[in-house]
Amino acid sequence: MKRSILSGMAMVASLSLTLMGSVAAESDDQARDDDWGYWLTHINRRFMISPHEALDWAKFKSNIGPTYGGSPGSQKWMNFISTTMQEFGAIDLFYQDMPYSRYVVNDWPDPKTHVYGSGVEVEKLVSDGTPVPVVASYGMTSGSTPQTGVTAPMLYYDPANPPTPAQIAGKILVFQTVPYPVAVPGLNPPYAYSTSTLAAYAYTDYLYESPGNWYTKYVPVPASVSSSYHSRWVWNQLGGFANIGMNKGSAPAAGMVVVYDYSPAAAFGLIQRTVYSLTGNGGPGTVYVNVPTLCLDRVNGVKVLADAQAGKTATLTLNASFQNSTSQYVIGWLPGKDYGTPQDEQILIATHTDAMSLVEEDGALGMLGIMHYMNHIPQSARPKTLIFWFDTRHFMPGAEGAWSQYDYYLENPSLLAPIKFTLAMEHMGGRSTIETGPDGNDYDYAPGGPNSGALITSFIDIFNNNLWLVDTVKHAAEANHWPRVAASDGGIAPGVNGGYMKSVNSPLNKGRSYKPNIPGIGLAGDWPGAWTQEYSQLNTEAGFDGFDEDYFVEQVAGLTQIAGAVMAKSNFSITADFGWGNIASGLTCTLPSICTSAPVTGLLPDSQFTTPGNAQAQYWERSANVWKSRAGYQNYSSGPARCAGCLHFRPPESCAIVEPSINPNGWCRYFSPIPVVYAPEYQQPYYPPAQYPAPYYPRLYYPPPYGRRPPGYY
Repeated sequence: MKRSILSGMAMVASLSLTLMGSVAAESDDQARDDDWGYWLTHINRRFMISPHEALDWAKFKSNIGPTYGGSPGSQKWMNFISTTMQEFGAIDLFYQDMPYSRYVVNDWPDPKTHVYGSGVEVEKLVSDGTPVPVVASYGMTSGSTPQTGVTAPMLYYDPANPPTPAQIAGKILVFQTVPYPVAVPGLNPPYAYSTSTLAAYAYTDYLYESPGNWYTKYVPVPASVSSSYHSRWVWNQLGGFANIGMNKGSAPAAGMVVVYDYSPAAAFGLIQRTVYSLTGNGGPGTVYVNVPTLCLDRVNGVKVLADAQAGKTATLTLNASFQNSTSQYVIGWLPGKDYGTPQDEQILIATHTDAMSLVEEDGALGMLGIMHYMNHIPQSARPKTLIFWFDTRHFMPGAEGAWSQYDYYLENPSLLAPIKFTLAMEHMGGRSTIETGPDGNDYDYAPGGPNSGALITSFIDIFNNNLWLVDTVKHAAEANHWPRVAASDGGIAPGVNGGYMKSVNSPLNKGRSYKPNIPGIGLAGDWPGAWTQEYSQLNTEAGFDGFDEDYFVEQVAGLTQIAGAVMAKSNFSITADFGWGNIASGLTCTLPSICTSAPVTGLLPDSQFTTPGNAQAQYWERSANVWKSRAGYQNYSSGPARCAGCLHFRPPESCAIVEPSINPNGWCRYFSPIPVVYAPEYQQPYYPPAQYPAPYYPRLYYPPPYGRRPPGYY
């Protein structure tokens, strides 16, 4: 029987109290069912989808499989979405057709298509006469070979001594991904890694973070803690390899092999966007360069690397094609009380619906969950209209930016005026994965409880660093029992501890895409982990039950509460004004590594004042813009944290943020300890090639019978 992590953590001793609390809560909900304003800012569980309904939706999506725009799976998925959103009250549906060349590899739903000798292979490699037992995946849009494959000498790409274009032409070019960069103290004071490394591969400072067990900040996260970060580092190298293989100015390589630094199960079925064109753009009219690419895990790649270094010959087969397809997105409106009038105010809620796995694109289910809830509230009691955009351009070649001519609001810019807020979501309800074992070649779910990383983190993009939005996220997360959440707005200001704060990866927050910008919030559950692997649906390469329906419903409830809070805010344009965030950033950024806003000095330069000669007399106007009451200032310390040890303290009694006078032993919510140099405590182990017995199959994919996965249950 399927068992959720969250429900499984309940203690028997508290069961009776939990049941009593649930009954009391439901009774309270019933008593206030008609208090519509209250249920915008609080969650009525009677209006929510149930975990059972969420699981049924997830099963349906999982059985469809990949849903790339215009594919058979996408057509089923979009039909489900369109039908369900109308059932939940959406009106005036708008459909946008987008013709494009869709790259097709027919390996779904049978994983045996990756296994040599299965008789149904579509991807295979024979290196110096020896078949590679399992091919993990392929390079998207990389091209194809004849049915018999392409045979050519292999050429190992040594980054320290790269081959010439003439040497690359016509060869099967073999790459090996490199490990995380090493720590260099003083590289990016006070950090030992570049800002780009911290932004994508480390935990950093934040605006809000839930209690729990978090890995050391400002250090790349090893795969033994979470496969998401290391996995992202590894596959991000594929695009650069593709540019080398296309060999601009000369004949391209005959094919490519990329050996990922992944365990077999972590690599299996992993797909990422790549555009094999000399322009790098996948939009209309793109001309693709044929460099068929196969990807291997670190175990199955051992012999191939050795053979390539010796210049041996290989035969590479990738049965693929480009097909003329039509992707289609849909937008629907859940009308508010002023819908259709000049007084209407709107919230734009968006996600993408196209990709390869369940959790990668289940943001659509999250949006349907919000719609289900809000449809219980009468139109007359909905202060704002909700717009639901189910976009299908995310995994079209080049993503949304390459297909901007189909952006509904870029084509209709006047329709942006009523939109006061944007909300986005993706990667919901998933469990976290790790690489483990003595050699790092075991792939499993992360151990521990929900608060310590067993569930993927709900990363929240807050645009921009607005206190009301931060508090709204905090209250929604706590009220709906989100076990693991971190909110940030990278590139604007330091986090609450005075350190560098990264941006959230892939939040799909469309408010950032338009000019003028629109404030908003985006949830992006940590990724990729298991969630960019084609066969990772309800189950993943790490085992059964990769989707936690209880966690998913909690996330939907929190996002619904955030949307409701914005709906209920009558002066939202003032509440979420961008000006305060920019002023605060200019006043508090003291290090270029923390913030790129101008000025980086932390104080507005005298020259920026209308009367520069009077600048010093206006110290408070430029250095203290927050009243003590708003800052939560107190005249005593909070444990060891006190003003005298804060980055913003200006002796003897002033602060760069809060109005004077300041007690050196006081404290406020802006407390940021004076930064120290962070030394890495752990270096991601790099597993160099070693000889493993062949064949070595990912553990869910031993030759028939496939005993661990029930028939028909993906």
